[in-house]
Amino acid sequence: MAVLLVAVGMAAAQEGGWKEDLKRMGFDEVPIGEMEKGEIVGQKWIVGGARPGFLGAKAFFLSPASPEKTARVVLEFDPTRGKDLAWTDEGSVKLYHAFQRPGDAGTWSRFRAALGRPPFDLLLQVEGRKEGKIHLHAEELAKVSSGKIDGWVRILEEKMQTYHRGGWKENAGVPSGPDMRLDFDEELRDVLKENGPVRDEFRRVLTALAYGGQDKKEPVEVRDYWQLMEVDKAPAVALGCAVMKQGAGGRYEVADMHYFASNGYYGAISLYGIWPYGDGKSLVCRIDAVETDPEQLAQATARMIGEALFMKEVKAGCQTILSRLKGS
Repeated sequence: MAVLLVAVGMAAAQEGGWKEDLKRMGFDEVPIGEMEKGEIVGQKWIVGGARPGFLGAKAFFLSPASPEKTARVVLEFDPTRGKDLAWTDEGSVKLYHAFQRPGDAGTWSRFRAALGRPPFDLLLQVEGRKEGKIHLHAEELAKVSSGKIDGWVRILEEKMQTYHRGGWKENAGVPSGPDMRLDFDEELRDVLKENGPVRDEFRRVLTALAYGGQDKKEPVEVRDYWQLMEVDKAPAVALGCAVMKQGAGGRYEVADMHYFASNGYYGAISLYGIWPYGDGKSLVCRIDAVETDPEQLAQATARMIGEALFMKEVKAGCQTILSRLKGS
C-alpha cells in the first residue's frame, strides 16, 4: 500500500511539473489524448508579431525513454546517421558534421569533398549572384571568388570562432537585399522578448546560446556542427550549436540554433522541454522559429503555404527523433 501511494504521489508530481510549466508558457491545452495514441501533434505558434519573416510552430509527443536519454538523443541528433546522402535522398540535410572545439583540419574534410562535386559546387559560383540571395558580405564574396573552397572554409571558421568568442552580439548582420542588412540574432532577441513566457522558461539554455554555447552560472553540454542541405531546391550551408542542461523536477532542456545560413533563410532555433511522464516515458514539447525572406510570405496564401510546409518539417523532425528513441 505504501509503495502504491509513493507511486501515485510521484506520478502526480510529474504531471504537476509539465502541466504547470507549460501553463506558464501559455500552453494550456496539451493534447494528451492524441499523444497517448502515439501521435505527434503540431500546433501553430505565432512568434513574429510585426516581423513577417518569422514562422513559428510547436509540437508535442511522448518519448518511450527517460528525459535524460531523450535529451541526449536530441542533442546528438544527426539526421543523416553519419552518411553523405545523395541530393535525391529524402530529407533536406545531406551532410551533417559535429566537431569538438576549437575545430581542426578534419572539421572541414567532408565539407571540402562535398564542394568539389555537384550540386554543392554551386556554392562556389558567387559571381553575379543577386545581393541578399547569398548571405555573404562583399569581402566574403571576394574570398570565395578567389579562394573557392578555401575561401568558404575561412569564412565559416571566422564566423564559428566569432560566435564561440562572443556569441550573438558579435555576429554582424548579413545582406538581405540591395543596401539592406538583416541581423537574425538581434531579431530573435526581439521575438523572444515578445514571447516572454517561453523565453523565461528556457532562459538558461538561451543564455548559453547567446554567449556562444557557454554558461558560467550553470553547467551545460554543447554540440557544434555544420551541415550541407537543400533549401528551396538549392544547396546551402549552415553553422549550428546545440546545448543541453538539466532543469528542476527531472526536466531536461535542449536548445538548437542555426546562427548562420548561406541562403534560403537567415536563422532558426528549436527549443525542447522534456518532462518525466511516468513508466520511464517523457513528455516532449518542441518549439520552433525560423526567419526567412518576408517578401516570400507577404501574401496570405503564400504565408499559409509556408506555415504548412514549416509545420510538416517540424513534425517530420520529431518523427525521426522518435524513431531513433524507439530503436535505441
